[in-house]
Amino acid sequence: MLAFIRILYSFLVILLMPLHSSNFCDRTDLYCYYTKDAQPYCSRGEFDDVTIAGDAWKDPVKKHFEQNKAMASNGLIRPRSALARAFIEKQQNDRTLQEFDKNEWYRVDKSRLSPEMQSTFVQLHADEETKSFLSNSIEKSSWVWTQIWYLLAKAVLKHFWSITDINGWLGRGSMFVLSEAQARSMLRAARRGADGSGSLVDVGAGDGEVSRRFAHLYGEKYATEISASMRKTLLSKGYTLLDVDDWWRTKQFDCVCMLNLLDRCSRPRSMLRDARAALAPGGLLLLALVLPYKPYVEVTADHKPEERLGVTGAGFEEQATALVEQMRSAGWALRAWARAPYLCEGDFAQAYYWLDDSVYVFQPAPIEPGN
Repeated sequence: MLAFIRILYSFLVILLMPLHSSNFCDRTDLYCYYTKDAQPYCSRGEFDDVTIAGDAWKDPVKKHFEQNKAMASNGLIRPRSALARAFIEKQQNDRTLQEFDKNEWYRVDKSRLSPEMQSTFVQLHADEETKSFLSNSIEKSSWVWTQIWYLLAKAVLKHFWSITDINGWLGRGSMFVLSEAQARSMLRAARRGADGSGSLVDVGAGDGEVSRRFAHLYGEKYATEISASMRKTLLSKGYTLLDVDDWWRTKQFDCVCMLNLLDRCSRPRSMLRDARAALAPGGLLLLALVLPYKPYVEVTADHKPEERLGVTGAGFEEQATALVEQMRSAGWALRAWARAPYLCEGDFAQAYYWLDDSVYVFQPAPIEPGN
């Protein structure tokens, strides 16, 4: 038994060594296991070190991480084992998350927005459902043996499956974008209520956790997903699965959800054309896109998309404006939009992660000549 414990400990040290040696407190390329291995972690205002409004954004989270790194280098934190270092770093990082002002997730600089985008902006906040997700993530990340199991399973399965399939099989890495109340606010702002009738389809739904929180606002819920393990999860949650290529030919939908999909699929412009064809009269496109725009396609050899969206700009507001302009030229009218965190359950290193998400409600409109 003692020999087994020693072997297990040695294996854990090997697994956790990269966590420490890569110096977590200074990492800006953290990824969420659910999305993709190469998904960059991006806190508010980080746009490849681009200067914003004459001054580089001072990220409070990154500042705390740097302080923790300085303490370690000064000898204040210097445990000998990799496992102990991992625990200490997790405590430090979780404390930083606790102190972080979560209102930052939802703020925009309206002075940098057009009158149209100012008038359609919906101010959200961290409501009770959001806080509940964060609390559950903090609790799960503290389940030591569960996290060890995740590490062991991922170390083996990554040689055979994609990260998405692994998370589906393990039932981990759930995501959060909008609560039910936040989704209702967006729909009301778009002058479209949801009374439990009609139909919704979540394209590229993953495990369905993101849309599950508000999908019941419609009478029927459909989904598409490539991952086999995720499809089984979707069926267990009451979704009707559609073909990933021909879903838009199936029927007319009252709401098409494309939540953090356009930067992960090879042909985003084609996906938008399919969405337009699939919408019933008066239907809505609920779209979410991580900014800064950094497409990453898991299924292509070079991980680059065949089609790119014309999203450019130095900051969140500029990139959001660029996306709205691209959508307008492609025949979409903006009804409402907001800023929100794209949250993901954490791991041994940190209780949860987030990316900077922009969320929109569009409706089909006449396409401009030449587009």
